[in-house]
Amino acid sequence: MGSSSEEDEEEALFPNYPYELYFVKSPSTASHADVYSSKSGSESGGGGWFRYFTFGYSDSGCWVLLQLGWRFLLSLAIALIVFYLAAKPPPPNISLQIVGIRQFRLGEGVDGSGVTTKLLTCNCSIHLIVDNNSKLFALHIHPPLVEILFGHLPFAISQSKELYAGSNDITLFRLNIGTKNKPLYGAGRNMQDLLQSGEGVPLVVRVGFRSSFRVVWGLFVSKFHYKAQCLVLLSNVYDKKHKTQVYNSTCMVYS
Repeated sequence: MGSSSEEDEEEALFPNYPYELYFVKSPSTASHADVYSSKSGSESGGGGWFRYFTFGYSDSGCWVLLQLGWRFLLSLAIALIVFYLAAKPPPPNISLQIVGIRQFRLGEGVDGSGVTTKLLTCNCSIHLIVDNNSKLFALHIHPPLVEILFGHLPFAISQSKELYAGSNDITLFRLNIGTKNKPLYGAGRNMQDLLQSGEGVPLVVRVGFRSSFRVVWGLFVSKFHYKAQCLVLLSNVYDKKHKTQVYNSTCMVYS
């Protein structure tokens, strides 16, 4: 009896429940482990792309040549950009001048369909003056487009060939424009009246072109666009000494 009661008391004091084991990790240990894993991950990730730019990634001859090649190309590109910025050509100075209207004749005739009208024959010479201030590069001038207008009517159009202006030089180009037996209809009669009255015929000469400097074999191109306009007042008097129709002109160039 005594022994059984003692056992009952022990069971009451220490019940026999099922239990589990728990392990607590130290905070300092966990933080050190996290820092180490993040450092190792960042180092391995950074080396993924950086290693392709170093010689130590591989000892093969092809790898060394590849590294030398891209370094040379990068240095060359930087050198060319610096050269272009240092020697960049300034814009050229452009001027225009009417130098002669050799012929301006209105006559009676018929057009292609047999209609009687005024026919115009004229010939005009223009000087295009290019002052290239670049000491290193020549100026390429694309074919200039020239036209002559009476009011809003263009009656003569011409396009020149491509031109070249040497470096550090002033170059003069002669442009010619004209027409032969051009039917003018009502505009022809207006021209005839203005010439006979002594007022003179107002004409507009327009020139448009673009130019460019090709630096380092055309790797860098500096482009410039120009439009010029000359206002001409044409007289009915012919100057036999200079072999041109008498006129007054004023020219302006826009870039």
